Amino acid sequence: MSTEHSTWLEHHFRAMGSDISLLIEADERSARAGFQVAQELFNRLEALLTRFKPTSELSYLNAHPGRWVGLSPVFYRLLEAALGLARETGGLFDPTVLTALRAAGYTRDIAQVKAGEVYPDIAPGDLRGRWAEVELDEDGNRVRLPDGVQVDLGGIAKGWTAQQAALLAGQYGPCLVDAGGDLAAGAPPRGEPGWPVTVAAPWLDETGEQPDLVALPLAHATLTTSGVDRRRWQNGGRDAHHLIDPRDGRPAVTDLLSASILAVEAAPAEAWATAAVIMGRERALTDFSRRGIASLLVDQDRRAVMTPAMGPFITWIARPEHTVLVMGDESNKRF
Repeated sequence: MSTEHSTWLEHHFRAMGSDISLLIEADERSARAGFQVAQELFNRLEALLTRFKPTSELSYLNAHPGRWVGLSPVFYRLLEAALGLARETGGLFDPTVLTALRAAGYTRDIAQVKAGEVYPDIAPGDLRGRWAEVELDEDGNRVRLPDGVQVDLGGIAKGWTAQQAALLAGQYGPCLVDAGGDLAAGAPPRGEPGWPVTVAAPWLDETGEQPDLVALPLAHATLTTSGVDRRRWQNGGRDAHHLIDPRDGRPAVTDLLSASILAVEAAPAEAWATAAVIMGRERALTDFSRRGIASLLVDQDRRAVMTPAMGPFITWIARPEHTVLVMGDESNKRF
């Protein structure tokens, strides 16, 4: 994110396993107030929804399968939304694959997993997603998980929190939230169509940095990226990553490195970005073009392609050697 404008103040902290950055266009006093409410929101929801602390509400739910468990309204709302998105994506996004994720070795904070030896949980039985078996009681905000099922809201929780943080901090001035590469924007800065944001390539260049692929103005919207390029580790001598294919309970085998989605709401964008990577390039392009989803997909050969709904928002291609094709554009021209 750029901080070249003197009226844009920035704040950084770590939450939900990611580096969080905030930008607010305001005087210093107002900006600090906005930063505070946004960071407090992240901290509060992380304590509620993390799977790495036994005291969290999420951990309590996962520890009591087969029983009705009352949830806080925000947790219930997020889980209900996640199950609805599982249905909408045909189960390709599934919040019930935590057991499979642990079996793959993701048992600690990702920095610890990547830095040391992986200790996968012993997880016998069927590791496939079982979202359809989760029972909800809307009247009492209660949930009952079937035996052997654990949930993790992951990117859904982070994206939703980023969007809520942008709304809260936006009371103090135009605001942009970057939650580990997932962006949520409120009102644009004065005189601008939106916050100038970019989608980074899912690889490192010769300087060790991720080059930018495209740029676009972001206002009153979210830009979410999911991929298999960053959260990777070795498990028993094999490559593993955090995107589980619910159909077999294993890290997805895919020809995509990443999928970025531009949308008004963060939660659906998070779910569809995950589903896209699991689908693979051709199916995701076809399905997203039909649904009108604005997306940029990058495959294992470092080729980028965007759906027709994404094309009008792109203002800039950072490096001319990167070919970015628009699905359905017969000329396949380079920007």
